[in-house]
Amino acid sequence: MALNRFNRINFSAEAQKDLIPAWKDYVTHYRKENFSTKKTFDTSKSLAEKEALVNKEAFAEISKLVNISSDLIGDAQMCTNPTYRWGFFAVVNKLVDVVLPDIVKEDFMEIAEVTTVGRGNSARLITKPSDLFEVSVNGNSRRHVNAQRQYTGEKVLTPVNHTVTTQVDLYRVMIGEESLADYAMKVILSIEAEMALDILFAMQTSYATRTANFKEASFSPTAFKTLATRVTAANGGAKAVAMGTELALMGILPTDNYLKLGLGETYNTIGFLPVFLNTPLIAIAQKIDWASADYDFAVDDDYIYFVSPGLQKLVQIVIDDEGLYIEDGAFDNANLVQNASFHKGWATALISGAKHGVMKVK
Repeated sequence: MALNRFNRINFSAEAQKDLIPAWKDYVTHYRKENFSTKKTFDTSKSLAEKEALVNKEAFAEISKLVNISSDLIGDAQMCTNPTYRWGFFAVVNKLVDVVLPDIVKEDFMEIAEVTTVGRGNSARLITKPSDLFEVSVNGNSRRHVNAQRQYTGEKVLTPVNHTVTTQVDLYRVMIGEESLADYAMKVILSIEAEMALDILFAMQTSYATRTANFKEASFSPTAFKTLATRVTAANGGAKAVAMGTELALMGILPTDNYLKLGLGETYNTIGFLPVFLNTPLIAIAQKIDWASADYDFAVDDDYIYFVSPGLQKLVQIVIDDEGLYIEDGAFDNANLVQNASFHKGWATALISGAKHGVMKVK
């Protein structure tokens, strides 16, 4: 059975009081400056000051974890210690684990439900139908009309292991030439980007499985309004929103030039209309396909998704609550860097009793 286990991450009492709040605040500040977040953060310190604080607290936690201090023997020798090296990656692992589910939950709050399970476990997901009972006209002498029942659905989702391998010069990190906080943040962003593609791919491929009334092959104001209205009505009145990349949303405009008058300032400021025909438009962040030769976009700009965020989420993502770092020895490479592989399991699937629609815009 699926369990939310965000509180399973265990640090020392000092880390719970100092490192974790500082790390979460740093992550929120970093995302606010470089991406976007609705969360608040401490504005009394700069991002650089917070990064230095996280690095200091993290190395203090590593020393407590392995019960070894580098004060006497120095950082150069300490970085070859296998116990200290294990402690370094163990702390980075936990820093990733403690914030990753919340980041994914915030970024995809309109369409995705995040569940965490113990490593190696599965999530049992229950879906409830969103349709209502049919009400019939009935004669006074009849007790019943057609009997109706609503059935819940059930599906098991098992996280699949994913791995990212990096190279780390532990000595440079220990002496402050490279940042532990920045390294952990980049691991988080890389994993979150891959999870985002899985979530959006599940939405995109659903176009082929939609019935005729829940998909449109091209954009027109009438088709847009019809699909938005149908999704809202089919979900018991839960208002639908339209989601897509900014390049997809920028094509959602009135066809009548007279109706376009007055929209220019808003359109140019945001890049798309925030509302069209009483349906809110919400942008999905574009991603880069890092395997491409020339920074191709990873998210298809040809689709608009109509969903009711207030109802059941359409996509389920199940994440292992614990990652696993496996690092090489200090001298396994020709230089003094270590290969370190971060293993994290997750799985995504379109599992919901809610209705949604998909429109192609190109």
